[in-house]
Amino acid sequence: MTEVTTPKPPRRFARELTAAVGLPILIGIVGWGPDWSHIALVGITSGLSLWEFLVFGEKKGYPVQKVVSLVLFALLLSAFILPQVSVEVAVFAILLVIPAVYVFSKGSLEAALPGSAVCVLATLYIGMLSGALLRLRLDFEVGWKLIFFLLLVVWAGDAGAYYVGKTFGKHRLSPRVSPKKTIEGGAGGVVTALLAAAIVTLTFFREFPLLHALIAAAILSVAGVVGDLAESLWKRSADVKDSGTLIPGHGGFLDRLDSIFFTAPILYAYWWLLTRTSA
Repeated sequence: MTEVTTPKPPRRFARELTAAVGLPILIGIVGWGPDWSHIALVGITSGLSLWEFLVFGEKKGYPVQKVVSLVLFALLLSAFILPQVSVEVAVFAILLVIPAVYVFSKGSLEAALPGSAVCVLATLYIGMLSGALLRLRLDFEVGWKLIFFLLLVVWAGDAGAYYVGKTFGKHRLSPRVSPKKTIEGGAGGVVTALLAAAIVTLTFFREFPLLHALIAAAILSVAGVVGDLAESLWKRSADVKDSGTLIPGHGGFLDRLDSIFFTAPILYAYWWLLTRTSA
């Protein structure tokens, strides 16, 4: 008897369906949702991103302390929200507790160094950068506009880099890490990021001076590429194609948020300096 299998939907269809469902939810939370909805969204997506990052270590055969890392990550993220918890104390806890866990574990001595290093790096990297994403919304009166600006500029730059690179790309940007990325695509990404920044600024974010918005967009576009390449580097090191499969057609959460994590603290610092110098 021949087994009948249902063909899987094309990846492009899955991407479009996911975007059609997810984007309205994202826009609703960012634009009109209360602070707690933003905190919940960042907490859940960054927690899943951390889990995917830790799997990189497992793929290499290292002993990874997932539960310990997630608990310490939650402590660190709470420090960006609650005045009773300091970021410094949470960072100290990560740097002290993770090595202590490996001291008292029964795993391989040879794998203790890379295993503990992966846990420390993943917890601090995802925790600190997603913490900046929280502060970007919570610390400024126009925080929701800053989040929109970040998402639209970075994702527009990513889309522009993809289509321009696919059409005109000839010179590889980083062939060892990501052979498909090109210098031409990067330039196209900067242009589309600038266009997105101009549209955002001239429509609903007039508090952001146009010149500064364009400067910030150019910086964010370049930094977004670096953040994406950093994740690609780690994935190649772990010999995996996608960080996960939780988002149909898009891979994992870390695949979608790598550039956002990398650029959030940059926009935070830029806006903080802008408001301080113009006050």
